[in-house]
Amino acid sequence: MANSFSALCSLLFFILIHSVLPSVLGPRHWWPPHGNIRVKCPYKKVDMSWYSGTVNPCPGLIQPICGTNFMTYENPCILCIESLKSKGRIRFQHDGIC
Repeated sequence: MANSFSALCSLLFFILIHSVLPSVLGPRHWWPPHGNIRVKCPYKKVDMSWYSGTVNPCPGLIQPICGTNFMTYENPCILCIESLKSKGRIRFQHDGIC
């Protein structure tokens, strides 16, 4: 009986956490909403402002995406890197060329 009670409490806690946390943390967005590849960029957790180079973690992928700085990036992976470098100031604006 006690074992099933602890399992029930664990299940209720799991449901509570997964229903409350998204509303507290805000919506999670994948960049872009449509396309061949979508990236969930952890722009708030990773600080790459010290990195001044360019990198393409998705070579060969051509999927234009527009950032909030009105620059067109070759693919969502590059936009994510630029977002990390700008500490989240550059974000997803819309699919396609700006």
